[in-house]
Amino acid sequence: MRVASFALLFWGVLLCGCSRQGVGKGGESSTPRPGHGARHRPARTGTERLGYTISANEELSHLQIELCPRGFRIEQLVAPSDGAQRLLSASKIHTPEGDYTCRAESVELPTLREDECLSYGVDLAERAPDPTALRRVARDLLASPDLWLWVPSPLPEGVQIRARFALPNGVQALVPWTRTGDEWLIPESAFNWKSAGAFSRAPSQRLAIDGVDLQFAPLNAPSFANARAVEAWLVEGARTSSLLFGGFPVPRALVIAVPRDHSGPSFGMALRGGGPAVVILLDQNAGERDLAADWTATHEFLHLGIPRLPAEDAWLFEGLATYYTEVLRARAGLISPEEAYQRLLDGFERGRNNGGGRTLREDSARMHERRAYFRVYWAGAALAFLTDVEARRGHGVGLDEALNAFAHCCAASELNWSAAGVLAHLDRTMGAARFQNLANTWLSSADFPALATTFRALGLSPGAHGKASFKVAPESGLRDAIMAHPERR
Repeated sequence: MRVASFALLFWGVLLCGCSRQGVGKGGESSTPRPGHGARHRPARTGTERLGYTISANEELSHLQIELCPRGFRIEQLVAPSDGAQRLLSASKIHTPEGDYTCRAESVELPTLREDECLSYGVDLAERAPDPTALRRVARDLLASPDLWLWVPSPLPEGVQIRARFALPNGVQALVPWTRTGDEWLIPESAFNWKSAGAFSRAPSQRLAIDGVDLQFAPLNAPSFANARAVEAWLVEGARTSSLLFGGFPVPRALVIAVPRDHSGPSFGMALRGGGPAVVILLDQNAGERDLAADWTATHEFLHLGIPRLPAEDAWLFEGLATYYTEVLRARAGLISPEEAYQRLLDGFERGRNNGGGRTLREDSARMHERRAYFRVYWAGAALAFLTDVEARRGHGVGLDEALNAFAHCCAASELNWSAAGVLAHLDRTMGAARFQNLANTWLSSADFPALATTFRALGLSPGAHGKASFKVAPESGLRDAIMAHPERR
């Protein structure tokens, strides 16, 4: 998430108050999901299965879900997110032995036997505090699995989880899971990390990106006045982010576009639960000129090049995306190198002026609570910039190449990564502890990363009234190379 206006601070707090990977305009879903997830036990046979059947009424106001284990019994059912229990129909879980009332975040099921199914209903309200989880869009519905995919516990290790949908005629399920015939395979990350999902009366469409299954699903598609311009903007954002990774960072992703009936900057978040996905709230009347100035798509797709990280590592996953959003848009010719540097200088200044006397580590860990967005995003971007410069000075493997290699090995990983693990991988590729050393210095400091010496060497400075000034300097060639298209260096 990168905050472009004070209005977005409100959205950032609203959306990221959960414990999964969260976001604002241009952001990532890095925090874990607010539910408790599932405990595990060793599998007895290795053939255990778990199946969901999800049905919906015509109005998409109610989901009925049957959950059937094979080879084990469900001992407990856990709410998938904070507050999901309030949507549970009659607060009841139905079993063959009777109903259980669930008024908290979980319910014990002591009488359920092995292989016995249970069922429950979910009533989907018209509005929800988080507009990226539940939002009615004409006859379509944005409805994250965080609200309706309750979690059985404990689960046998390695259990295969499948789902079937029984939906009204013409209604499509939009989830980032893998489809096989009339079933969907659910990765267990859908139980642990923030997820995207929707129900639409129009099928998704594949965007024209070579070698990538990038599915685009506009909710209430006729409401977008410039649908082709929106598609072109998403393709452009995907191709721009691909300049860093030598291709799109993951083999498949779902993009859900939610129309808004008022103008203003778009708002996006990248999510990992159940598979890579991006949700974008977009002015339904946005035209080509509006979209050309909007960097959200590039920023969100950049997030997919780094696997899920915990919330306290926001300085890294937001800092990298914030820095490279400007750099790659310059390399793609969408903005000039001068404008890209101006935007970086302006952002660094905002970050410097919004420090609260706490260390970057403290602000990153409690970013949403303290509204430390400017400080965390732009301090992280400054560390990425300094690492990029230092690596180029070394004439070896640069930060670009290290991120490219990391994306190829690990972008689609569903393991629990940390900033320390990512930095160690990047530094090994670069052949020196460049990023880690900078991080160690500035994460423990209340000061903004020092940039003045590097600026002087590059011949870059904020001139009169903050306008970027460019001069011939010992490393002005390096300054220009940062913003140059790879094929023109």
